[in-house]
Amino acid sequence: METNRAYLQRRLSELEQYFLEKIRNGELKPAGTLEETQWIVFLSIGNPTIRAKVVKAASSDFRQAFDRVSGKAEQLVTKNNLMPDWIKVDVVSEKRAMPFSELDLLIKKTRKNYFRHGISFDGEFRTAFLEQEINGNAMIKAAPKQPLALDDQNINRYLSYRDSRAAIFSTHALRDSEVWIFRTMAAFAERETGQIRPLYNGDRTNGIRLATDKREEIRHLIEGSTGFLTRNVKQDGQFEYGYFAAFAKRIGTYNILRHASSLYAMLEGYEVTGKKETMEAVERGLEYLIREALVYKNEGTEKTAFIVDYANGSEIKLGSNATAILALSKYMDVTGSKRYITEARALAKGIIKMKTVSGGFVHVLSYPSLEIKELHRIIYYEGEAVFALLRLYAIDRQPEWLQEAKASFDYFIRNRYWTHHDHWLSYAVNELTLYEPEPTYFEFGLKNCQDKLGFIYHRETTYPTFLELTMAAYKMIKTMQRQGQHGLLDTFNVKDLEDTIERRAEYQRVGYFYPELAMYMKQPGLVLDGFFIRHHSFRVRIDDVEHYLSGYCQYYHDRLPDLPIGYEPEMIKI
Repeated sequence: METNRAYLQRRLSELEQYFLEKIRNGELKPAGTLEETQWIVFLSIGNPTIRAKVVKAASSDFRQAFDRVSGKAEQLVTKNNLMPDWIKVDVVSEKRAMPFSELDLLIKKTRKNYFRHGISFDGEFRTAFLEQEINGNAMIKAAPKQPLALDDQNINRYLSYRDSRAAIFSTHALRDSEVWIFRTMAAFAERETGQIRPLYNGDRTNGIRLATDKREEIRHLIEGSTGFLTRNVKQDGQFEYGYFAAFAKRIGTYNILRHASSLYAMLEGYEVTGKKETMEAVERGLEYLIREALVYKNEGTEKTAFIVDYANGSEIKLGSNATAILALSKYMDVTGSKRYITEARALAKGIIKMKTVSGGFVHVLSYPSLEIKELHRIIYYEGEAVFALLRLYAIDRQPEWLQEAKASFDYFIRNRYWTHHDHWLSYAVNELTLYEPEPTYFEFGLKNCQDKLGFIYHRETTYPTFLELTMAAYKMIKTMQRQGQHGLLDTFNVKDLEDTIERRAEYQRVGYFYPELAMYMKQPGLVLDGFFIRHHSFRVRIDDVEHYLSGYCQYYHDRLPDLPIGYEPEMIKI
């Protein structure tokens, strides 16, 4: 069996040849001026159990710099009996000097965790950090009511981890100094596949792999994130709710609405992967939902049910009933059973009980009194509710479910709900047009998406519901085209929609915990293959994962088949 050291040596030799080829082709040049040619190489080693260990070296000769950093890595692996499952090499390709005051201002202007440069606090790169080290250790943070700034405590904590002999770091001592920001060209070697993967180095895309096979990569995202949710369903059916990734801090709250919607997304993932363990986890999760949260209020012979969120003030949320129906209906659709039809019907009656005289909905009731707690909380609930009725109608053709959905959409149209640009409304109207292909519904669906396309295309955050919104519109347009409803598309730019979908599908990958990014977190195995929200402290929560997963499942089923064979995504230079 190959030893850790032998494996490391073999992969480092491959990585060295990769970069030498880049140098020969003129794609990689040393950072600095002609007078001070300098190759600066960072080497990160990790596995699912530890935060990555990073070593670096510099020389005027690339081979010498690589040999030096390789020697440090071998010593690290041998001394600590470290499994080098993940190996990442960064070669500094650009660097820029600036006064510390300019860096300070640049940090203040940057969105939280969106600082995408490395920083060196000296010209020799003795105290220097990759962008992933900076964000993975919260080296930039804000004190209460203060702007973002370098955080001495977190920097020193990490310096001590990286090298126990490191000197104490102080930003105060650097106030009058010059510092450097830098970019790198990077490549990643993983034991699992044996591949060398080139990584992006764009302003917003730095540090994640390039994808040359769109179909393969989208399937990888679906399989990985479905697996993440599956692993996080406990034996009793409750989820491990989530983590703040940098310091492996578990999120101690819970939300039964997100529990149900995450089960729905898992079933979408199951349709792609077919993994037995995912279905078993879903079944545990559904039983937990029914056992711990479903209550009945009988009125004569009619069964009415509600989902109670006991962890949040014993609330009955319109959206909780909706996502529960979605999960139960999806399970029955996928399995071909009627196992939960009684519960789903009763929950649908609960949604109808929450309708107002005007045609809208009450959003939150108190349990057990069923008094109105909040007439309106969040627009998502109403789209979820109508979508749920329609998904139930797909497997239980009781006219009431369709009639109530149509009545709700009459209300939405009267009140210009398309201005909310809510993805759940797009899901709902797309579903409705399958049964009622009326021009007014198609027009609603187009308006719900159209005015938002420019914003979605350029959005800096990964915001996963944007892919869901645009994919719902895309599917609806295909329905319109099949039915010959071309006239409604005269003022809608389908090409803009398709370009936006492609950009979001590629860009949202930067919110996925590939190993080349997860390795810089405290416990990489906790968050590996999860999706995160960067500006929320790299939060990985079940509902974050489910929205990304749902969007990619729609893309996989409804967009990928329309792309030409051999299609490759364009590299995002943003």
